[in-house]
Amino acid sequence: MHCFEETRLLNCGSHDIFLVVMDIERYPEFLPWVSEAVVLTAGDDQLSAELVADFSGMKYTFRTVDRFVVDRMVEIRLLDGPFRFLESFWTFETVENNRCRVHFSIEFEFKNIMVSLIATPIFTAACKSMVQAFEQRVYQCKKKI
Repeated sequence: MHCFEETRLLNCGSHDIFLVVMDIERYPEFLPWVSEAVVLTAGDDQLSAELVADFSGMKYTFRTVDRFVVDRMVEIRLLDGPFRFLESFWTFETVENNRCRVHFSIEFEFKNIMVSLIATPIFTAACKSMVQAFEQRVYQCKKKI
């Protein structure tokens, strides 16, 4: 099992980063390993999504169920795809006005050993840059306002 976690203090509100994390259909715009993303179902505290991950030209589709508490937490669990296991958590904590502490963690394991050999290093690198990518997206979105 591969694991990664990061906690960062961001110069934005919890609501801002939460909105970017939940804007799944825009992931291809700022996450280079995501080539397609669509929300399949959406409710008050849960949604399901399908993403296409592009690992060096090899594309893998996976579906998740995402449970959330607005501005506080997002829990992502695998429904189907190339992973044997995939679970991720985001938490957002307001520290002071317009600053928040973000914690991101992910655990994953691919089903197929050959896919794992190729995709694990790429997906691990993507995980390590995840919080930064979302943080940059928040700042880009704020500049457009």
